Amino acid sequence: MPWESGQRFVRVLVGLGVTSLSMTSRALGRVAAALALVTEDDCRRAARAALGAATADEARAVVAEALGG
Repeated sequence: MPWESGQRFVRVLVGLGVTSLSMTSRALGRVAAALALVTEDDCRRAARAALGAATADEARAVVAEALGG
């Protein structure tokens, strides 16, 4: 998975209420940096958008839009 998609996925997980993520130590800095750029409200908005999508492609598109990219 390209990192751009991965950081959106992490933000959606946080928006869904996930409080613990498992990752390699190499990924920790990138994940922390990605989360530092958004608020919890941003994450929740992205998660709601994903849940309202009819397809995976639509979910990716609405999440990207919700997160400004």
